[in-house]
Amino acid sequence: METKGSNQLTNIANVLVGNLPKATLDACFEILVRYSRDSPMPQLFSFADKWSKAPASISMTELWEDFTKLISFHPELGFVIIEGKHIADIPSFYAEINRVYMADENWKIGSLDGFDDLLYGGFGKLQDAKKHSIIWKDIDDSRAALGMTTTLAYYQEKLAANSPFNQAYFQQKLIDLQSGKGQTYFDIVAEIIQSHLKIEWIHKTI
Repeated sequence: METKGSNQLTNIANVLVGNLPKATLDACFEILVRYSRDSPMPQLFSFADKWSKAPASISMTELWEDFTKLISFHPELGFVIIEGKHIADIPSFYAEINRVYMADENWKIGSLDGFDDLLYGGFGKLQDAKKHSIIWKDIDDSRAALGMTTTLAYYQEKLAANSPFNQAYFQQKLIDLQSGKGQTYFDIVAEIIQSHLKIEWIHKTI
């Protein structure tokens, strides 16, 4: 897909997560119609054409639904959508990542190292992509779910009796967190995503 078309999908995603004003959509759909008219992907043109003709009182909920369908059916567009409201704790974070990336694999990831490996590629939904975009919907819900309370419980579990993990390492992590210097689980996930230069992370920032 040509860069201008991909850029318009990125702009639409930024409107949907709340980073760009709704008024931006008119120009996005106009350009996308032009660049997708002769695309080998008729669903892309249908999406752009439908929404270019939508009334001013556009339904953002319906647009999210159509956008999600388009992205889900066409991984070659290079986008994935993380549903932030699906994440309530660490297990549900990995359930969401596996739903998005690992549906066609016969194994699942369940650790920070595994998540990091996933983003390098080689397996999962976008294993061959040179770059891709993660659209994280309702990120504030995920940030809260993977915040201080969850992270404290995570470190305390690592420090439980007979734990095979490095006690000194996780004890220091716990001390740092309690003193306000440490990272929450969400912070660690964010750091991993940001360390992968081939990934564009689209989420609410304003």
